[in-house]
Amino acid sequence: MATDPAVAARECVTAALSGRTPGPQDLVMVFSTIEYEPLPFFEAAAEAAGAAQVVGCTAYAGFTSAQSVARGAVATYLPAADLTFGIAAADSVSGDLGRAAKQVTEAARERAGGDGEHSVLLMLSDGLAGDQREVVRGSYAVTGATVPLVGGAAAEDVSMTATYQFAEGKVMSNGLIAVWINSPYPLGIGVAHGWHPIGDPMVVTRAERNIIHELDGRPAVDVYLSQRGAVAMVSEPDEGANPTFARLTYDHPLGLANAAGTFDGRHILGRTEEGSLVMFGHVSEQSVVQVLAGNQRDLVEAAGLAAATAAGRLSAPPRGALVFSCTGRVAPLGDSVPDEAAAIAGQLAGVPFAGFFTYGEFARVTGSTGFHNATVVVLAF
Repeated sequence: MATDPAVAARECVTAALSGRTPGPQDLVMVFSTIEYEPLPFFEAAAEAAGAAQVVGCTAYAGFTSAQSVARGAVATYLPAADLTFGIAAADSVSGDLGRAAKQVTEAARERAGGDGEHSVLLMLSDGLAGDQREVVRGSYAVTGATVPLVGGAAAEDVSMTATYQFAEGKVMSNGLIAVWINSPYPLGIGVAHGWHPIGDPMVVTRAERNIIHELDGRPAVDVYLSQRGAVAMVSEPDEGANPTFARLTYDHPLGLANAAGTFDGRHILGRTEEGSLVMFGHVSEQSVVQVLAGNQRDLVEAAGLAAATAAGRLSAPPRGALVFSCTGRVAPLGDSVPDEAAAIAGQLAGVPFAGFFTYGEFARVTGSTGFHNATVVVLAF
Protein backbone atom coordinates (compact mmCIF):
# COMPACT_ATOMS: atom_id res chain seq x y z
CA MET A 1 0.00 0.00 0.00
CA ALA A 2 1.14 3.56 -0.68
CA THR A 3 3.23 5.33 1.96
CA ASP A 4 1.70 8.73 1.24
CA PRO A 5 -1.40 9.16 3.45
CA ALA A 6 -3.56 10.87 0.84
CA VAL A 7 -2.69 8.31 -1.83
CA ALA A 8 -3.37 5.42 0.56
CA ALA A 9 -6.74 6.90 1.53
CA ARG A 10 -7.82 7.34 -2.07
CA GLU A 11 -6.69 3.83 -2.96
CA CYS A 12 -8.61 2.05 -0.20
CA VAL A 13 -11.80 4.10 -0.60
CA THR A 14 -11.75 3.69 -4.38
CA ALA A 15 -11.34 -0.05 -3.95
CA ALA A 16 -14.27 -0.15 -1.51
CA LEU A 17 -16.53 1.78 -3.89
CA SER A 18 -15.59 -0.54 -6.75
CA GLY A 19 -16.86 1.84 -9.42
CA ARG A 20 -20.09 2.75 -7.63
CA THR A 21 -21.10 6.36 -7.06
CA PRO A 22 -22.17 6.91 -3.45
CA GLY A 23 -25.05 9.14 -2.42
CA PRO A 24 -25.34 11.48 0.57
CA GLN A 25 -27.18 8.87 2.66
CA ASP A 26 -24.49 6.22 2.16
CA LEU A 27 -21.70 5.49 4.61
CA VAL A 28 -17.98 4.83 4.08
CA MET A 29 -15.95 3.59 7.03
CA VAL A 30 -12.15 3.82 7.05
CA PHE A 31 -9.60 2.33 9.45
CA SER A 32 -5.90 3.15 9.20
CA THR A 33 -2.76 2.29 11.13
CA ILE A 34 -0.93 5.10 12.86
CA GLU A 35 1.82 5.37 10.24
CA TYR A 36 -0.34 7.76 8.23
CA GLU A 37 -0.63 11.39 9.30
CA PRO A 38 -4.31 11.57 10.30
CA LEU A 39 -5.38 14.90 8.84
CA PRO A 40 -4.28 14.36 5.21
CA PHE A 41 -5.37 10.73 5.35
CA PHE A 42 -8.93 11.29 6.51
CA GLU A 43 -9.42 14.43 4.42
CA ALA A 44 -8.39 12.49 1.31
CA ALA A 45 -10.68 9.62 2.30
CA ALA A 46 -13.61 12.01 2.60
CA GLU A 47 -12.83 13.54 -0.77
CA ALA A 48 -12.58 10.12 -2.42
CA ALA A 49 -15.92 9.08 -0.90
CA GLY A 50 -17.71 11.88 -2.74
CA ALA A 51 -21.17 12.61 -1.35
CA ALA A 52 -21.12 9.75 1.16
CA GLN A 53 -20.82 10.23 4.91
CA VAL A 54 -17.40 9.14 6.20
CA VAL A 55 -16.39 7.93 9.65
CA GLY A 56 -13.26 6.15 10.78
CA CYS A 57 -10.45 5.84 13.26
CA THR A 58 -6.92 4.64 13.69
CA ALA A 59 -6.22 0.97 14.30
CA TYR A 60 -3.50 -1.40 15.42
CA ALA A 61 -4.12 -3.28 12.16
CA GLY A 62 -6.99 -3.85 9.77
CA PHE A 63 -8.51 -6.61 7.69
CA THR A 64 -11.10 -7.29 5.02
CA SER A 65 -12.69 -10.42 3.62
CA ALA A 66 -9.86 -10.41 1.07
CA GLN A 67 -6.72 -9.71 3.14
CA SER A 68 -5.08 -8.80 6.44
CA VAL A 69 -3.45 -5.38 6.59
CA ALA A 70 -0.77 -5.18 9.28
CA ARG A 71 0.28 -1.72 8.14
CA GLY A 72 -1.98 0.37 5.93
CA ALA A 73 -5.67 1.12 5.67
CA VAL A 74 -8.97 -0.56 4.87
CA ALA A 75 -12.32 0.91 3.85
CA THR A 76 -15.82 -0.44 3.48
CA TYR A 77 -18.82 1.00 1.64
CA LEU A 78 -22.28 0.66 3.16
CA PRO A 79 -24.95 1.79 0.68
CA ALA A 80 -27.98 3.19 2.42
CA ALA A 81 -30.57 1.38 0.30
CA ASP A 82 -33.11 0.47 3.00
CA LEU A 83 -30.77 1.47 5.85
CA THR A 84 -30.66 4.87 7.51
CA PHE A 85 -27.51 6.22 9.17
CA GLY A 86 -27.41 9.00 11.74
CA ILE A 87 -23.95 10.24 12.72
CA ALA A 88 -22.80 12.46 15.59
CA ALA A 89 -19.38 13.14 17.09
CA ALA A 90 -17.83 14.93 20.05
CA ASP A 91 -14.22 15.86 20.83
CA SER A 92 -12.39 16.30 24.15
CA VAL A 93 -14.55 13.64 25.75
CA SER A 94 -12.29 12.22 28.44
CA GLY A 95 -13.47 14.77 31.02
CA ASP A 96 -16.94 13.19 31.07
CA LEU A 97 -17.06 10.21 28.75
CA GLY A 98 -20.49 9.07 29.92
CA ARG A 99 -22.08 12.45 29.27
CA ALA A 100 -20.45 12.65 25.84
CA ALA A 101 -21.76 9.18 24.99
CA LYS A 102 -25.29 10.17 25.95
CA GLN A 103 -25.12 13.36 23.88
CA VAL A 104 -23.76 11.80 20.69
CA THR A 105 -26.20 8.90 20.96
CA GLU A 106 -29.15 11.29 21.25
CA ALA A 107 -27.92 13.34 18.29
CA ALA A 108 -27.23 10.29 16.12
CA ARG A 109 -30.68 8.86 16.82
CA GLU A 110 -32.31 12.15 15.89
CA ARG A 111 -30.33 12.38 12.66
CA ALA A 112 -31.34 8.84 11.77
CA GLY A 113 -34.99 9.84 12.11
CA GLY A 114 -35.60 8.32 15.53
CA ASP A 115 -35.95 4.64 16.34
CA GLY A 116 -36.37 2.31 13.41
CA GLU A 117 -38.14 -1.03 13.22
CA HIS A 118 -34.72 -2.52 13.95
CA SER A 119 -31.97 -0.25 15.29
CA VAL A 120 -28.32 -0.73 16.23
CA LEU A 121 -25.94 1.79 17.77
CA LEU A 122 -22.33 1.68 16.57
CA MET A 123 -19.70 3.53 18.62
CA LEU A 124 -16.08 4.42 17.85
CA SER A 125 -14.16 5.92 20.75
CA ASP A 126 -10.69 7.13 21.66
CA GLY A 127 -9.21 4.01 23.20
CA LEU A 128 -7.12 6.14 25.59
CA ALA A 129 -9.99 8.35 26.80
CA GLY A 130 -10.55 6.64 30.13
CA ASP A 131 -13.10 4.15 31.42
CA GLN A 132 -14.72 2.79 28.26
CA ARG A 133 -17.55 1.36 30.35
CA GLU A 134 -18.80 4.94 30.51
CA VAL A 135 -19.42 4.80 26.75
CA VAL A 136 -21.75 1.86 27.34
CA ARG A 137 -23.45 3.49 30.31
CA GLY A 138 -23.94 6.85 28.62
CA SER A 139 -25.38 5.34 25.46
CA TYR A 140 -27.58 2.98 27.47
CA ALA A 141 -29.26 5.99 29.06
CA VAL A 142 -30.64 6.73 25.58
CA THR A 143 -31.10 3.30 24.02
CA GLY A 144 -32.28 1.27 26.99
CA ALA A 145 -32.07 -2.48 26.60
CA THR A 146 -33.90 -2.63 23.28
CA VAL A 147 -31.22 -1.20 20.95
CA PRO A 148 -28.03 -3.31 20.68
CA LEU A 149 -24.58 -1.76 20.81
CA VAL A 150 -21.48 -2.63 18.76
CA GLY A 151 -18.19 -0.94 17.92
CA GLY A 152 -14.61 -0.51 18.95
CA ALA A 153 -12.09 1.76 20.62
CA ALA A 154 -9.59 3.39 18.27
CA ALA A 155 -6.07 2.02 18.59
CA GLU A 156 -2.47 2.66 17.52
CA ASP A 157 0.86 0.85 17.79
CA VAL A 158 0.64 0.20 21.56
CA SER A 159 2.77 3.27 22.26
CA MET A 160 -0.20 4.59 24.28
CA THR A 161 0.37 8.04 22.80
CA ALA A 162 -2.74 9.07 20.85
CA THR A 163 -5.51 7.60 18.73
CA TYR A 164 -7.52 9.49 16.14
CA GLN A 165 -11.15 9.52 15.07
CA PHE A 166 -12.89 11.10 12.07
CA ALA A 167 -16.52 12.12 11.56
CA GLU A 168 -18.51 15.10 10.38
CA GLY A 169 -15.49 16.28 8.40
CA LYS A 170 -13.14 16.69 11.36
CA VAL A 171 -10.21 14.79 12.83
CA MET A 172 -10.25 14.28 16.61
CA SER A 173 -7.67 12.84 19.01
CA ASN A 174 -9.96 12.49 22.02
CA GLY A 175 -13.21 11.86 20.22
CA LEU A 176 -16.33 9.74 20.33
CA ILE A 177 -18.48 8.85 17.33
CA ALA A 178 -22.00 7.43 17.32
CA VAL A 179 -23.57 5.88 14.23
CA TRP A 180 -27.24 5.08 14.68
CA ILE A 181 -28.41 2.49 12.15
CA ASN A 182 -32.08 1.97 11.38
CA SER A 183 -33.20 -1.02 9.34
CA PRO A 184 -36.53 -2.56 8.28
CA TYR A 185 -35.08 -6.03 8.89
CA PRO A 186 -33.06 -7.54 11.77
CA LEU A 187 -29.33 -6.87 12.01
CA GLY A 188 -27.21 -9.64 13.47
CA ILE A 189 -24.62 -9.33 16.25
CA GLY A 190 -22.24 -12.05 17.38
CA VAL A 191 -19.75 -11.95 20.26
CA ALA A 192 -17.15 -14.58 21.19
CA HIS A 193 -13.57 -14.76 22.44
CA GLY A 194 -12.41 -18.38 22.74
CA TRP A 195 -10.75 -18.03 26.15
CA HIS A 196 -11.44 -20.42 29.04
CA PRO A 197 -10.82 -19.94 32.77
CA ILE A 198 -7.93 -21.61 34.57
CA GLY A 199 -6.90 -21.56 38.23
CA ASP A 200 -9.19 -20.24 40.94
CA PRO A 201 -11.63 -17.33 41.04
CA MET A 202 -10.17 -14.21 42.70
CA VAL A 203 -11.75 -11.13 44.23
CA VAL A 204 -10.45 -7.66 43.39
CA THR A 205 -9.91 -6.42 46.94
CA ARG A 206 -8.26 -3.10 46.08
CA ALA A 207 -8.43 -1.22 42.79
CA GLU A 208 -8.37 2.31 41.46
CA ARG A 209 -9.50 3.17 37.95
CA ASN A 210 -7.60 0.75 35.67
CA ILE A 211 -5.11 -0.42 38.32
CA ILE A 212 -5.71 -3.57 40.34
CA HIS A 213 -3.60 -3.26 43.47
CA GLU A 214 -4.72 -6.42 45.26
CA LEU A 215 -6.32 -9.75 44.44
CA ASP A 216 -7.57 -11.73 47.42
CA GLY A 217 -5.78 -9.25 49.68
CA ARG A 218 -2.34 -9.83 48.13
CA PRO A 219 -0.28 -7.91 45.53
CA ALA A 220 -2.09 -8.41 42.24
CA VAL A 221 0.96 -9.31 40.14
CA ASP A 222 2.02 -12.08 42.54
CA VAL A 223 -1.44 -13.61 42.59
CA TYR A 224 -1.87 -13.36 38.83
CA LEU A 225 1.47 -15.00 38.09
CA SER A 226 0.89 -17.80 40.57
CA GLN A 227 -2.54 -18.52 39.11
CA ARG A 228 -1.17 -18.82 35.58
CA GLY A 229 1.89 -20.77 36.69
CA ALA A 230 4.42 -18.23 35.50
CA VAL A 231 6.44 -17.30 38.56
CA ALA A 232 9.55 -17.00 36.36
CA MET A 233 8.05 -13.87 34.83
CA VAL A 234 8.82 -12.06 38.09
CA SER A 235 12.38 -11.73 36.81
CA GLU A 236 11.22 -9.64 33.86
CA PRO A 237 12.10 -5.94 34.26
CA ASP A 238 9.59 -3.69 35.99
CA GLU A 239 8.58 -1.09 33.42
CA GLY A 240 5.20 0.10 34.63
CA ALA A 241 2.79 0.28 31.74
CA ASN A 242 5.47 -0.49 29.16
CA PRO A 243 4.08 -2.82 26.48
CA THR A 244 6.79 -5.38 27.36
CA PHE A 245 4.66 -6.80 30.18
CA ALA A 246 1.54 -6.56 28.06
CA ARG A 247 3.11 -8.74 25.39
CA LEU A 248 4.05 -11.31 28.04
CA THR A 249 0.46 -11.53 29.26
CA TYR A 250 -1.58 -11.30 26.04
CA ASP A 251 -2.05 -15.07 26.09
CA HIS A 252 -3.53 -14.99 29.62
CA PRO A 253 -5.94 -12.07 30.07
CA LEU A 254 -8.12 -11.71 33.12
CA GLY A 255 -11.75 -12.72 32.84
CA LEU A 256 -14.33 -10.55 34.58
CA ALA A 257 -17.29 -12.66 35.68
CA ASN A 258 -20.57 -11.43 34.17
CA ALA A 259 -24.25 -11.99 34.86
CA ALA A 260 -24.50 -14.59 32.10
CA GLY A 261 -22.12 -16.89 33.96
CA THR A 262 -19.30 -16.37 31.49
CA PHE A 263 -16.34 -13.98 31.39
CA ASP A 264 -15.67 -10.62 29.76
CA GLY A 265 -12.02 -10.37 28.78
CA ARG A 266 -9.70 -7.74 30.28
CA HIS A 267 -6.17 -7.43 28.95
CA ILE A 268 -3.23 -6.49 31.14
CA LEU A 269 -1.28 -3.46 29.98
CA GLY A 270 1.57 -3.51 32.49
CA ARG A 271 2.57 -3.61 36.12
CA THR A 272 3.82 -1.14 38.69
CA GLU A 273 6.89 -1.35 40.88
CA GLU A 274 4.56 -1.98 43.83
CA GLY A 275 3.19 -5.14 42.22
CA SER A 276 -0.10 -3.80 40.86
CA LEU A 277 -1.62 -4.80 37.53
CA VAL A 278 -2.25 -1.99 35.04
CA MET A 279 -5.33 -3.03 33.09
CA PHE A 280 -6.54 -1.97 29.68
CA GLY A 281 -9.99 -1.34 31.07
CA HIS A 282 -11.24 -0.21 34.44
CA VAL A 283 -12.12 -2.93 36.96
CA SER A 284 -14.22 -2.30 40.07
CA GLU A 285 -13.39 -3.48 43.57
CA GLN A 286 -15.16 -6.68 44.64
CA SER A 287 -15.28 -7.88 41.03
CA VAL A 288 -14.67 -11.60 40.61
CA VAL A 289 -11.93 -12.37 38.10
CA GLN A 290 -10.15 -15.43 36.83
CA VAL A 291 -7.11 -15.98 34.62
CA LEU A 292 -8.07 -16.98 31.07
CA ALA A 293 -6.18 -19.14 28.59
CA GLY A 294 -6.63 -20.15 24.97
CA ASN A 295 -4.68 -21.39 21.98
CA GLN A 296 -4.72 -20.31 18.34
CA ARG A 297 -7.39 -22.84 17.41
CA ASP A 298 -9.66 -21.66 20.24
CA LEU A 299 -9.36 -18.02 19.17
CA VAL A 300 -9.92 -18.75 15.47
CA GLU A 301 -12.95 -20.94 16.19
CA ALA A 302 -14.41 -18.18 18.37
CA ALA A 303 -14.16 -15.71 15.49
CA GLY A 304 -16.12 -18.12 13.33
CA LEU A 305 -18.67 -18.56 16.10
CA ALA A 306 -19.18 -14.79 16.40
CA ALA A 307 -19.78 -14.57 12.66
CA ALA A 308 -22.12 -17.57 12.64
CA THR A 309 -24.13 -16.10 15.52
CA ALA A 310 -24.43 -12.75 13.75
CA ALA A 311 -25.51 -14.36 10.48
CA GLY A 312 -27.98 -16.60 12.30
CA ARG A 313 -29.81 -13.58 13.70
CA LEU A 314 -30.61 -12.24 10.25
CA SER A 315 -33.87 -12.94 8.45
CA ALA A 316 -32.08 -13.39 5.11
CA PRO A 317 -28.56 -14.30 3.91
CA PRO A 318 -25.96 -11.69 4.97
CA ARG A 319 -25.00 -8.91 2.56
CA GLY A 320 -21.94 -7.69 4.45
CA ALA A 321 -20.46 -7.24 7.90
CA LEU A 322 -18.33 -5.09 10.16
CA VAL A 323 -15.88 -6.76 12.52
CA PHE A 324 -14.13 -5.50 15.65
CA SER A 325 -11.34 -7.66 17.03
CA CYS A 326 -8.91 -6.93 19.85
CA THR A 327 -5.30 -5.82 19.47
CA GLY A 328 -4.45 -8.19 22.30
CA ARG A 329 -5.49 -11.17 20.15
CA VAL A 330 -2.79 -10.51 17.56
CA ALA A 331 0.18 -11.84 19.56
CA PRO A 332 -1.56 -15.04 20.74
CA LEU A 333 -2.81 -15.66 17.20
CA GLY A 334 0.70 -15.26 15.77
CA ASP A 335 0.84 -16.53 12.21
CA SER A 336 -2.84 -17.49 12.50
CA VAL A 337 -4.00 -13.84 12.35
CA PRO A 338 -5.26 -14.30 8.74
CA ASP A 339 -7.10 -17.44 9.88
CA GLU A 340 -9.34 -15.34 12.12
CA ALA A 341 -10.64 -13.38 9.12
CA ALA A 342 -10.89 -16.61 7.13
CA ALA A 343 -13.04 -18.19 9.85
CA ILE A 344 -15.34 -15.17 9.76
CA ALA A 345 -15.56 -15.32 5.97
CA GLY A 346 -16.45 -18.99 6.14
CA GLN A 347 -19.57 -18.20 8.17
CA LEU A 348 -20.71 -15.22 6.07
CA ALA A 349 -21.24 -17.00 2.76
CA GLY A 350 -18.44 -15.07 1.08
CA VAL A 351 -19.95 -11.60 1.51
CA PRO A 352 -17.55 -8.66 1.94
CA PHE A 353 -16.60 -7.41 5.39
CA ALA A 354 -14.02 -5.12 6.94
CA GLY A 355 -12.80 -4.32 10.40
CA PHE A 356 -9.90 -3.44 12.64
CA PHE A 357 -7.96 -4.51 15.72
CA THR A 358 -9.14 -2.28 18.55
CA TYR A 359 -8.24 -1.12 22.05
CA GLY A 360 -11.50 -2.65 23.27
CA GLU A 361 -14.78 -3.82 21.79
CA PHE A 362 -18.35 -2.69 22.38
CA ALA A 363 -21.01 -5.38 22.23
CA ARG A 364 -24.31 -5.42 24.06
CA VAL A 365 -27.23 -7.44 22.77
CA THR A 366 -29.18 -7.50 26.03
CA GLY A 367 -28.63 -5.94 29.43
CA SER A 368 -26.64 -2.83 30.27
CA THR A 369 -23.03 -4.06 30.17
CA GLY A 370 -20.99 -4.43 27.05
CA PHE A 371 -17.30 -3.43 27.06
CA HIS A 372 -14.80 -6.15 26.20
CA ASN A 373 -11.15 -6.90 25.57
CA ALA A 374 -9.72 -9.98 23.85
CA THR A 375 -13.01 -10.49 21.98
CA VAL A 376 -14.40 -10.59 18.43
CA VAL A 377 -17.60 -8.68 17.66
CA VAL A 378 -19.42 -9.09 14.34
CA LEU A 379 -22.26 -6.93 13.01
CA ALA A 380 -23.92 -8.58 10.01
CA PHE A 381 -26.32 -6.79 7.65
